[in-house]
Amino acid sequence: MAQAVLSVSAAWAALCLLALCVIRAVRNRRERAVGGAAAAARRLVVETAGGENPSAGAALAALDRRTWQAVEPAVTRLLSRVKGGAHRALTDVLVQRGVVDTALAHAAGPRSLQRARAATWLALTGPSLRTDPVHGAEARRVLHGLLEDRSVTVRETAVRALGRLGDGVSAGLLLATLDAPRSVAPGLLGDALVRIGPASVQALTAAAGGGDEQHRALAVELLGLIKDRRALPALSVALHDPAAMVRAAAAAALGRVGEPAAVTALTTIVRTDPSGRVAAAAAEALGLIGDESAVPALEQALRHGSYRPAHTAARALLRLDRPGRRALTDAARGGDPAGAHAREALSCAVDRGGTDR
Repeated sequence: MAQAVLSVSAAWAALCLLALCVIRAVRNRRERAVGGAAAAARRLVVETAGGENPSAGAALAALDRRTWQAVEPAVTRLLSRVKGGAHRALTDVLVQRGVVDTALAHAAGPRSLQRARAATWLALTGPSLRTDPVHGAEARRVLHGLLEDRSVTVRETAVRALGRLGDGVSAGLLLATLDAPRSVAPGLLGDALVRIGPASVQALTAAAGGGDEQHRALAVELLGLIKDRRALPALSVALHDPAAMVRAAAAAALGRVGEPAAVTALTTIVRTDPSGRVAAAAAEALGLIGDESAVPALEQALRHGSYRPAHTAARALLRLDRPGRRALTDAARGGDPAGAHAREALSCAVDRGGTDR
């Protein structure tokens, strides 16, 4: 009896072992097949983005579900890195596979992770959806709603998506969230508005003239980063804002834009503004604009300003060619603080090969 039990047990163990071997063999074969298909599909991704194979996009859109799951991370990585025609080709594949439609549907889902993932797909495809009259318009509508989502992760992802997909309306809504109970970091909003670019100028111009001083300063700073000349009147007004941080942002913005017509106003700021921060920002802006008529005002700041304006004026004078260097050379002979600033600036110019440009 015991011998029979042992025999049955041994047979059962052998059968189980055989079954495990078969299962493993089938699994390995399937994984090799999927791996081979995924490798071929990844080549299709590269060919689609590169435009090398006209039929690659259609083949990629027609992949079976398992192969697509294996290759989807490669599509995501490449989509975040390419622009122009390559980005549009990959986005077309996602539209054909229904990924964009699924994202639009899931954006209203009950789970925050699902909504965040949907917003991420819309962010990735945003640059190409921008001109899509159907998917683009629907994506904007969905993302506008997500700006008030209870999850900060979803709101942040929606802000990034709108920056890549945005328009003037989106710019106004993004700025409105600064005062909303459910907001995101101003820096993230600023990045999105700069991505939107000239289409956000109107909303930013309005924001530069209203709201609290931090929001006005942010709007003015972003106008300087966008460098659209339509913002010049608003920046000129902001030079006389009651808040020093706004005036400093306006001076810096005019320097980034490189507006020669602002030189007179900036030289006045350097000479008369009671805030060292503002005077320093105006001095730096004059250096960036590069108008030699600013030399007297910068020389005055160098000799009579507090540390920050004097230090910045010395660096700005380096950018004004011979008149600026002549003023620095004259100041460098003195033993006062102006001489120290001038000598430091000139030594930096030597270290950088004779130029501070």
